[in-house]
Amino acid sequence: MRRRIASSFACVLLALLPACSGGERTPPSAAPVSASPPAADPTEAPAGAAPMATATVSLYFPSAKDDGLVVETRDIIDTKRPADRGAQILSALIEGPMGEGALPAVPTGTTLRRLWVRSDGSAYADFSDELATGLTGGSAEEIRTVYAIIDSLTVNVPAIQRVGILVGGRERETLGHLDLRRPLLPDLSLAPKPTE
Repeated sequence: MRRRIASSFACVLLALLPACSGGERTPPSAAPVSASPPAADPTEAPAGAAPMATATVSLYFPSAKDDGLVVETRDIIDTKRPADRGAQILSALIEGPMGEGALPAVPTGTTLRRLWVRSDGSAYADFSDELATGLTGGSAEEIRTVYAIIDSLTVNVPAIQRVGILVGGRERETLGHLDLRRPLLPDLSLAPKPTE
């Protein structure tokens, strides 16, 4: 009797083994979000498929002329989930500006590790170490980098009201000057004033 039970147990284990192989699996909700530019235009549908709906978003980049921010628009896939929309926005921000009047918002080599949005309106953006190690221009550069991220997310994703910035999966007190120990509210005072 014990041999039959042991034999049955071994068969079940062998049947489950292929499904469990491959090491530890990360749940989809915890998987890092790649901020690398896609190989193909994400707004183009595959041949024979209906075109994907797009949305135009406003991205904030440091100004090349002063200590403020400038706005550039981009088209992204119109997604419902705030984290998906936010990840696309940060990916476009990391890709850099297209206009001559703007500077990159983040240091070269910076990638987005993960973005998640909580039900209380707080979003957390986890960047690679380059975000902290690549800033060299003092407090003005740091402020413009931080608010380029925060303002780009909060202006374009209604579910995001404040943003916490992490580096390498960890909270940081600062990137040099600005207190980052809690999620920050947007500050559009650096952005250009709308023309009437």
